[in-house]
Amino acid sequence: MDELKNLASDDFETKLAAIRQAHLAPSAAVLKPLCDLVLDRNQGEPVRHAAAEALGRLSDQAGRGALLELLEDAGDPHRRMLGALGLGQFAHADAVGPLIEALRDDVNTVRNVAERSLLEQIALVREHGIEPLLALLAEPNPLVRSPAARLLGATQDDRAREPLMAILRSDREWLSRMWAAKALGDLGRMEAADLLHERLDHDQKNRVRAAAAEAIGKLKPASGAAWLLHALEHDDDGGVRKLASEALRQFGLEVDEASAEEIPDDSE
Repeated sequence: MDELKNLASDDFETKLAAIRQAHLAPSAAVLKPLCDLVLDRNQGEPVRHAAAEALGRLSDQAGRGALLELLEDAGDPHRRMLGALGLGQFAHADAVGPLIEALRDDVNTVRNVAERSLLEQIALVREHGIEPLLALLAEPNPLVRSPAARLLGATQDDRAREPLMAILRSDREWLSRMWAAKALGDLGRMEAADLLHERLDHDQKNRVRAAAAEAIGKLKPASGAAWLLHALEHDDDGGVRKLASEALRQFGLEVDEASAEEIPDDSE
């Protein structure tokens, strides 16, 4: 088969095109060539990434074992990242648990790719991943709690409402509070509105206040426009005022953003 020969081509574009079509061939014929490409450190990253994704798209789950083996490679975070990347294309319930577990990885890149892969199959996460994600909200590392919060918001499952509100109310880490606020906006439950208002007015961290403003704009509570106008007038942070002004558009209000500025990327 020309397609299989092209997987070994020296021409980059030819090889990449063959990888992207490999899932159309019998899995038994392409599994080993794809695995070899993923594992070959001499291949460029576009080739290794495409091969990992192709493994995830194999129709009979033949690539799942190879991707799980990569994801569980304790000694090589790059391989774990490739495993998480490929499982994002798997679109099967069996991928949800391993990807959620990868959110606990000690390497940021692995966590980020696992999070993106889960977001790409949020319907499966909604069906199979709520309880494991809720458990991650109790993790001591805010870099684990935060993606769990984001994903729970995307599921729009009401079981996440109270745990997310608890994080926004009392978590000591601003990053967790920020993602909880964003998630509560995505969750779409009006019961969170008063807490978001309180955080908009009183949270010490500008990014949390900005996230609360954004979430209020999504929820559109009856008093939300007044809350956002108050922030626009009284908050001393230009980034918060910018998000408040953008959120006001959800209420049909246009305001002057001349004094608004981007939120600095700090981690105080």
